[in-house]
Amino acid sequence: MTIPTTCFRLRVVSALILVAFCLTACRTAPNSALDQTSLHERATAAVRAEETHLIAFRHDLHRYPELSGQEQRTSAKIAEQLVNLGYEVRANVGGYGVVGILRANLAEKQRGPTIAFRADMDASRDASVDPVPYASKVAGVRHNCGHDVHSTIGVGLAIGFASVRDALTGDVVLIFQPAEESGTGADAMLADSAMDDIHPDAILAVHTFPLEVGELATTAGALIAGRARIAVTLTGDGDLSAAADQVHAALINVSTVTGAEALQPMDPGFIYVELAQPRTHPVDQVAFVSGLVMSTGIAGRAAVRESVLRAINGIELEGIEIQIEYGQALEGVNNDAETVRRAWNGISTLTPELRVQQFPKVFPAFSEDFGSFQRTIPGVMFFVGVNNPAAGTVGFPHSPDYVADDGAILVGVEAMLAASFALMDP
Repeated sequence: MTIPTTCFRLRVVSALILVAFCLTACRTAPNSALDQTSLHERATAAVRAEETHLIAFRHDLHRYPELSGQEQRTSAKIAEQLVNLGYEVRANVGGYGVVGILRANLAEKQRGPTIAFRADMDASRDASVDPVPYASKVAGVRHNCGHDVHSTIGVGLAIGFASVRDALTGDVVLIFQPAEESGTGADAMLADSAMDDIHPDAILAVHTFPLEVGELATTAGALIAGRARIAVTLTGDGDLSAAADQVHAALINVSTVTGAEALQPMDPGFIYVELAQPRTHPVDQVAFVSGLVMSTGIAGRAAVRESVLRAINGIELEGIEIQIEYGQALEGVNNDAETVRRAWNGISTLTPELRVQQFPKVFPAFSEDFGSFQRTIPGVMFFVGVNNPAAGTVGFPHSPDYVADDGAILVGVEAMLAASFALMDP
């Protein structure tokens, strides 16, 4: 946003007219780079003053993790923080979802773009030993994907934005989403009427990643794979067991990625098929083959679907009828190129001490439902590094020894504040 800084050097007849003009211009005109720097410095100072509180908040969420659809305590803790900061709060959105809205102190017609940030809240089933002093107190459940960090970054953003509300040129929407691990939370929130009047111009998100603290990464286009579900039902008086095995083998042959490779970053364009073992019920004369099909991007989904259906329909099965159900289950993450460019530029300009890198590869085995928001809102997700080499900790999501360093909290907050201020520039 641009401030007419030259107005301060103009010679006008009346000093009062000069002051009035400048105050009006500075309040309603878009922010310049100087404004963004000032806003970011003020907001980050407020957040840094609360770093101890944020770390304690994250540790509390980590000690009491909640599975998908059970995030009652987590959402209540987050809502309390938002209320105390003066946000308009909507609770129980699409389950235990929480939405915090901070409106700029401007007339509606003077407001610039509305910026949203999404954080997921749920934890995972995991019987591994939790290798941190603030270990989970819930048996068999822990934050091994970093959603406690994501939520805490969201609270940190709430602090930062609230501290500069007087100077915001656009509204802020903070979305705390339940049930990401089950892949149902984003769509449930979007289907809730409480979201009907929320129309952000851009949406941001972060995900913990095994980079060093202080590093971030993203790319335009596919960042995280999308996921489709396939269910094949076989009926008839033929050899159902053999037919199910044939279908299973045909689908596995479609996959360009093995199970061992699925946890490694790969170039987009792969197809990864992961299937359950076939189930046969001879008495009922029915068999089932079901699983997941992971691929990248949106444009290629029709071709992937065609490859899968062609593989099944090409099998000759005597006395067997085949019924196929195939549908997109998770959108994955598909970043808008222009939003990536502007957000990246904001981070690089306002937080030059942070290192942003290109990450054009995709992990076949992982998916995300942040893409549900991206269907209608230009958005970008950033990977935020959580590794601490000095402590020997590595934050690879869903690994038994997953540990996310607390230092990633401030990094995530400062980077997303920078990206948000840049995106508020119309």
